[in-house]
Parts: sequence; C-alpha cells; structure tokens
Amino acid sequence: MQYQIELINDSNKFEMLEFLKQHENYALFLLGNFENYGFKLSQAPYSGNFKLIRSHDEIAGVFSLTKKGGLLIETKARDSIFEMVLKSCLEESISLTGLVGNWEFCNPFWNFLKNKKVIQTETFNSKEILYNVDLSNVSSLPQSNVRLLTEADYLQWKPLRLDYLMEEGVPNDLSEEQLFDIYLDKVRKKIIWGFFLQDKLVSIADLNAKALDLGQVGGVYTAPSFRKKGYSKSVMRQLLLDAKKLHSIRKLIIFTGEKNFPAQKLYNALGVQHIGYFSLLFGKSVN
Repeated sequence: MQYQIELINDSNKFEMLEFLKQHENYALFLLGNFENYGFKLSQAPYSGNFKLIRSHDEIAGVFSLTKKGGLLIETKARDSIFEMVLKSCLEESISLTGLVGNWEFCNPFWNFLKNKKVIQTETFNSKEILYNVDLSNVSSLPQSNVRLLTEADYLQWKPLRLDYLMEEGVPNDLSEEQLFDIYLDKVRKKIIWGFFLQDKLVSIADLNAKALDLGQVGGVYTAPSFRKKGYSKSVMRQLLLDAKKLHSIRKLIIFTGEKNFPAQKLYNALGVQHIGYFSLLFGKSVN
C-alpha cells in the first residue's frame, strides 16, 4: 500500500478532524492540541505541525511532533510507515524525544527509533491501561472538601505535581514559567481540582486534554501521608460531576500504568471500561 504525508491546512483540516473523532479513545491529545494551539508550530510548548498520512483517498493516520519533542500519533497503518514518519519528523527543527499513542503501533515504532539510534537513551517506558467512562451513566453528588483550584493554590499544587511526576518516573521538561502558565490555563478553563483538609491541599487531579465533548483525566495524586483515606476517590467523583454538568463532557478517557494497582482499584470503583493500551515513551535523542 502506498502512503504519502500532507501538512494540515485549512482545506484538509476537516478530514483530519473526522478521522480523529473516529479514533477518539486514542487521539485526545491530538484533538486537544489542535483545539488549543491550531495545526501549526508556535511558541506554545505542546504546539506542532499537524500532518496527515494518506493512502489514495483514505486517511490512514494523523501525527504531530510537538515543540517539546513528543510525537503524538494515531494511525491504522503499521511498520510500513515507520521510515516515512521518521523522515518527516527529522525534517522538523525539533529533536524527537518521546512517543505517545496506541501501544500496538507505538511500541514497535519506539523499538525502531531505538534501533535507528534516533533515541540514544530511554528514560521512561510505560504501557498504560486505557479506560473510558460514559458520563451519561454516571451520577455523583458534590463532594465535601473538593473544589476547583484557583491561582492562589499554585504554591500548594506545584510540589504535589512535581512529586507526582517523580513518583511516576515521568521527566518534568517544563520551565517554571511554562508550568505556571499551564496551571493558570487549567484554572481558567475550570479543569483542575483538589481535596483540602482545612486549608491544606492533599489530593489533586485535572484534565490533561479536553476537546469537543471529550476529556482526558491526568495528574491524579495524593500526598503519601494522606493515602488510603478516600481523598482521590472524592476528587475523582467531583471531577466526574463537573465534567458532566459544568463542561457537558460525554466521555472521559483515563490511563494508568499496568503496575499501578491502587489507581486501577480507584478507577474500577468508578465504573470505568477497559478499552485497550496506551504508550508513554520518552528518551534522549542524538542532539
């Protein structure tokens, strides 16, 4: 099968959106970045040039290499496009350092990138269990002690966020200014929550992507000394309620590591459906 790559523009962006909608469970980072930053690389850390993979008149995939070096990709094709996608990424003025998407495609492609020495050192490799939640089937009451975070909560949120990244083993590649800007954006959009004991923030969660009537849950974390008390469950219940009532979200996507059994227990208690596996793969490039 012959494939070709096209840059997204105003004439083909609607084709791209239709493809991503059809693959919404795996494509929410792409949909969210498109909605937030458009289809062209800008100064925003997660912006990037969006590209189509086309076979004759059929779209076979969409990808974007973000300014931070993460390649977001959703495709029906397999190893036959590895060389083509890599060549397209190497034409960008960005070092490829990460891969995010469907495990079935991303895991062999990541191994290809390592064999090609594009990725010199692997820093993070996680096969994530992917869930979704149909919010039409969810009923939840407002949770005591849980509220949307405000700008004033940043100094309490930041150490919890950094501890979460460290515990997960995910590198923090954002500057202080970028981290603060992303936090403020979530505050403005009302997609970041916390559980407070009196005035102390002890548990957090947010949406790390939101587009159309979809949301993707991220950053669910409770400080170690406050665990096993139901605080994360309360945050998640309020998140589900606000996602449905405040944001009119139809479906939430959630993923967590295969060995993160406490998180799996939490999500299963909320009535999630296991739908597949997702990849979070990061490393260091030749540059």
